[in-house]
Parts: sequence; C-alpha cells; structure tokens
Amino acid sequence: MAQLGSQNSKLLEVLRAAGHILPGNFLKAWFFLNLISKPRKLVRRSLHTFYRIELVYDVLREARSSYSGKFAVLEFGTAAGYAFTKMLYATRYLGLEDRVEVHAFDSFEGLPAPQDGVDDGLTTMDWAEGQFKGDYEDLVAYCDRRYRNHRIHRGYFEDSLTPDRLEVFREQLPILVWIDCDYYSSTKKVFDSILPYLPNGCVIYFDDYEFNYGSRLTCEARFVHEFNHGLHGNDKELVLDRDLSLDSRRVYRFVRADEDAIRYPLLAERRRPMTARRRGNDSPLP
Repeated sequence: MAQLGSQNSKLLEVLRAAGHILPGNFLKAWFFLNLISKPRKLVRRSLHTFYRIELVYDVLREARSSYSGKFAVLEFGTAAGYAFTKMLYATRYLGLEDRVEVHAFDSFEGLPAPQDGVDDGLTTMDWAEGQFKGDYEDLVAYCDRRYRNHRIHRGYFEDSLTPDRLEVFREQLPILVWIDCDYYSSTKKVFDSILPYLPNGCVIYFDDYEFNYGSRLTCEARFVHEFNHGLHGNDKELVLDRDLSLDSRRVYRFVRADEDAIRYPLLAERRRPMTARRRGNDSPLP
C-alpha cells in the first residue's frame, strides 16, 4: 500500500507530465534537479533545520512560563565564549537575569589529548590537543562589563566540578546543560559529576552529537547510547525531544524514575488538576 501511495503522489504526476512534455534527457534532468529537487530541499531545510541559539530561547521561555524558583544554564566547553554570551543576552532579553545564572566550564587551554579508543574521530573529524583554546581573561572582562548573572569556572572538568560548586545546583536547578566538549571521555566526566543534580525534564544539548554521522560508536552519540543502555542504571534515560531537535538528534530530556528524582517547582497556575473534557458534538470537529 505504501508503494501504491507513493506511485500515485501529486509530485509523481507532475514529474510524469514533465517527462512527456520536455524533450531530451538533458533537459528533463535539468528540470528535475533545478526546479524540483533544489527548491524542495531549500524549503525543507528552511523550515526544519535545527539552530542551536533558537534552542536557548525556547528553553528559557519554558522555564519562565512553567516553573518557579531560580535556575542555572551549564555550558561545558566554552572556548572563546560565542554561545556563552548569547545565552547571557537571552536571559536579559527575556527578563530572567535575576532568576537564571549562566555557568561556563572550560580549561581555556584547548582540548586535552584524546583518549585512545574512545575519542577517535573515525570519519568526519579528528581532534588534536590544544584545539579550541580560549582567552579566559578576555572573556571574563567582556562578561563583567555587560552581565551580572554569569560564573566562569576555569579548569579541566575533573578539577572545576568540585562538590561545593555542584551544591549550588541544589538551589539553582539546571534547565539547560550544553555539552560542547567534543570527546566521549569528557562528556562522561561531566555526567558522572552532574547527574545527581539534574531534574526531570532538564534539557541536554549535545553540540557534537552528529560528528561521524551520529554513530553510536564515537563521541557524544556513544555516550547517549551507553547512557540509555544502563551506564548509570536502568532507571535513567535521555529522551530525544523532537520538537526542540527538529531535523537533528542533538536535544534530549533527562528522565529518572528512582526515589532521588528531582522535579521543577511548577507555577501556581500550572498546579490545577486536569479535568475530563465535556462532550460537545459527535462530529470530527472539536
């Protein structure tokens, strides 16, 4: 049936008609590639292509409209601060500077040496020690002049994710965790530390998920695969958020089902119990 539906599609009707009208294979091919295929791809990409800064605004709006309290955005892998300062401006634009603190975690020394066997580029990307080095003093000076709701934590993750620093996230519940640290090994270090502080529904963004075509054998995609197959227990999951991810596989929701699960405090108007929908008419119309 699926094949029959495809054969009877309106697009194929147009293509058959063009095939009958246009003379010669060259003109037929030119017509298809330039007037059918290229515009179709352009429309799809313009509507469905994921843009990571749009994600920041979507998450902040959700927090503002649904939850009470204070929150944190955590970025792991900051380099020169391109995305970090855009996050800070987003909190200002949406009036959330007093409720959301944006944290950057980076050594500012560039990437560490890759660990053999787990950090391999394999196909589309190879990394080297020292890549993506940032200027810590310049970023601090820039942010201090413009923003007041930021914290920039310098050092490798195993050194900067201290117990005292992590305890801040008991009060500032993470709403967005931005993973831009490239390596599988670095991603795992981050999650090993922050896992006890993640509320249900927290948005996890993996900037480098689709390197190596999103293969579960490498990089951040490998971590997501292992996490969802019991790396930290079978009561925890990273669920792909299709609304936020659009045409990518970069955005997930964290969910856990054990007694330590953390929930965001809902705004008062969100706490009202759901009621059954009353009957109206029996037609397909609502």
